[in-house]
Amino acid sequence: MYYSETEARKLVIEAGHRLLENKLIARTWGNISARISEDEFIITPSGRAYDRLSPSDLVKVRVSDCSYTGSIKPSSEKGVHAAAYSLRSQTGFIIHTHQYYASAVAAECRSIKTAPCAAYALPGGAKLRKNVEDCIKSNPYDDKFLMARHGTLILGSTLEEAFAGAEKLEDICRILVKTRAKTGDYGEPADFDTSKINIMALPFVKVVSDPYIMECCEKGRPVGAYIDDFAQIVGPDMQVVGRDEWAAERALLGYSTNQAPKGFLGKIPMTGALDRMGGQQPALNSAIGRNAVLVKGVGAVCAGKTESDAEAIAMIVSKNCAAACFVRYARPLGMIDARLQRAIYLTKYSKQIDK
Repeated sequence: MYYSETEARKLVIEAGHRLLENKLIARTWGNISARISEDEFIITPSGRAYDRLSPSDLVKVRVSDCSYTGSIKPSSEKGVHAAAYSLRSQTGFIIHTHQYYASAVAAECRSIKTAPCAAYALPGGAKLRKNVEDCIKSNPYDDKFLMARHGTLILGSTLEEAFAGAEKLEDICRILVKTRAKTGDYGEPADFDTSKINIMALPFVKVVSDPYIMECCEKGRPVGAYIDDFAQIVGPDMQVVGRDEWAAERALLGYSTNQAPKGFLGKIPMTGALDRMGGQQPALNSAIGRNAVLVKGVGAVCAGKTESDAEAIAMIVSKNCAAACFVRYARPLGMIDARLQRAIYLTKYSKQIDK
């Protein structure tokens, strides 16, 4: 009826690798668990990359109170897994992903025919657990769930069943997004010299373009955070600028891009505080800085502390742009909510990943 602890640890590691290979998760996003008794499950730890996990890194958690053994901290979404196990005695394996198309569909905060949608709440908190719990209770025959602005939750009796559910949901959502989110034919992206962007805190710059990104560039309007990991890792919104390296750099730093810098006025950030170092801060100010900007005719310019960071930012920008093109009945996250998530990520979670 339940996995042995040894088998559960092995299967969770295996599931992480398979999800990475199939691009259903990336980096440390999402979480995986396997049940080992009526009141215990094994879950992935907080802030650890799946390709570097070993069985001993996984954490044993109690369903009844979410207490855990050992010094390694379990995923912040352990409560969501515990809620699902407590409600579904037949569930033996759970996958929570931030997969591309399903996350874009979840940004609309509405259920689809094959997947009910749990209401939005800040990730990792008691409110999110309650919302997921209510959704599972209200839909006793479903095993695939959307989590508004966040991702998916897939329940299965086994790893194979949960993994197949994640793939099936992604296929369904891919069709939904491609059917509704029409994009133009923008041809080859224009040249852009990333070497002219010189931000000490974000030395790695990557340019990425796809139909959803180019569509958002063409509209010319700032793109809000439709997905919570965009708010955390990129910022509460993303500006659109013309094909100008200086303007892109200023937008990443959060400063005015109206005119080339001339004297005192050219060094005033959007916040009104004087940029005494001429745009070369040792670290981004989370209140005004961003990790990506859209450049018309070019795509998204993404800046990170490492090459891996820049690639991850590019993935999230593409997913958020897909959501922006798909969504019709929901607005982006509110600025207060988005800024709060950004601040929490920069002060806590990103430091955990850097270790």
